[in-house]
Amino acid sequence: MAVNLEIKKEADGFRKRHGLGSKDSINIKGLLLKLKVLTVYKPIHPNISGMAIKTDGHRFILINSNDTLGRQNFSVLHELYHLYVQESFEYSICSENGKTREEKNADNFASLLLLPENGILDFVPADELKKKNVSLGTVLEIEQYYMCSRSALLNRLKGLKLLGTEQFQKYSENIISNARHYGYETDLYRPGNANLVIGDYGKRAKLLFDKDIISESHFISLMKDINIDIDENPAESKDAD
Repeated sequence: MAVNLEIKKEADGFRKRHGLGSKDSINIKGLLLKLKVLTVYKPIHPNISGMAIKTDGHRFILINSNDTLGRQNFSVLHELYHLYVQESFEYSICSENGKTREEKNADNFASLLLLPENGILDFVPADELKKKNVSLGTVLEIEQYYMCSRSALLNRLKGLKLLGTEQFQKYSENIISNARHYGYETDLYRPGNANLVIGDYGKRAKLLFDKDIISESHFISLMKDINIDIDENPAESKDAD
């Protein structure tokens, strides 16, 4: 993916504005909480990676929990482009089919934000930089630190001219087994976060109930949507602090 200098400037500026170092890995959940972006992870159609809505000063993201965790992290940053960079944005559903210019910009932004060039270069040994062909061990170190998908990293390395075509293809295969053989946990390469909610969804629902805007049954239903059953009243453990 060729680097768009305007998008790079936006990604660098986003890092600075939100206290992210130029080489730091991004704590995705912490960032979403800081930005107060209500984010829901749900299993949705496989062709859809996410959705974003901005209305009346509120921002919402939906992420496909059927995607791998690494892919989900990329998708969150893609949606943040729509919410914070794209002009006159209101709503989008993001899929792999027929990408518009803004969808390509969002991919570029997510790649640059998730995988900063200086940070990547810090991981690559001098001999691999000289050969312009990073090893599998280095690929694994980088993606585990930045919590990204293999495809996102390989495309970034290709864009930086640090990976040859043969290695690109080789590293695209047997991802989970290779990670395991190098001693890494493999959660990053699997789906997860189903029904996770980041933000004040519960707080908003409780406020509506307290103000008699919604009924108790509606409140209970809303909370069950995020896997919280307020009808349950388990006995507290004697050991609880």
